[in-house]
Amino acid sequence: MTDSAIAARLVNAIEGAADREAGAKTSLVSVTIDMLANADAGTIETHLTRKTRTLVFMSAEFKTDAGQRIANVSSVHKVLGHAD
Repeated sequence: MTDSAIAARLVNAIEGAADREAGAKTSLVSVTIDMLANADAGTIETHLTRKTRTLVFMSAEFKTDAGQRIANVSSVHKVLGHAD
């Protein structure tokens, strides 16, 4: 899997998780991705870092099935409104 494919999977995962955590649609404001190694496959774990009335702060890790950390991501999302 390429670094760009891993990055795309991470961003998709944190965008969906931010929407769920906010209970509303959000917009990605900023994202930082740290690529630590290469991998062919893995899983993503997302975590809520902080939530305010207007912003959601997320983090996530991409790990191999053996538990090796491949990439980290942190992001900020603006809450746009209530989910339909």
